[in-house]
Amino acid sequence: MGKFSIFNFQFSILFITIILGILLMPLVSFAAGLVPCGGQDEPACQLCHIFVLFQNVVQYLLTRIVPPLAILMIAIGGFMYVFAYFGVVAKGGEGGPALLSRAKQTFTWTIIGLVLIYAAWIIVSLFFDVIGVMEWTGLADGGWAVVDCPL
Repeated sequence: MGKFSIFNFQFSILFITIILGILLMPLVSFAAGLVPCGGQDEPACQLCHIFVLFQNVVQYLLTRIVPPLAILMIAIGGFMYVFAYFGVVAKGGEGGPALLSRAKQTFTWTIIGLVLIYAAWIIVSLFFDVIGVMEWTGLADGGWAVVDCPL
């Protein structure tokens, strides 16, 4: 078994991420319809379409970007944990304890990030529900995060 260094591991992860990014680039093109106006067979753009754009970007980030990114970070932490378990030599010494610590940090910060992102959404929703935004604005049908532009 050859020597392994942290630099090679990080370079490998970066290389895999770039290759996956290139291969998955066509999926990003589905984000092109973030604003449903101004195109063929679509209404003319109005001021409220800025809010539709914001709503669509937030929804795209929360449903299409954050979960795969979190899965990738958990996978990277898992690889670091496995390499730490086998005591891979890194930076001139045993990389086990240092790599194990970094793996635990990766797991911890990924979970903290997910909790912060989705808890913020829940807190805003709960706040709007408590102060009664749904009733006095007429958003009770679709919720506070739904923007409906008139044609």
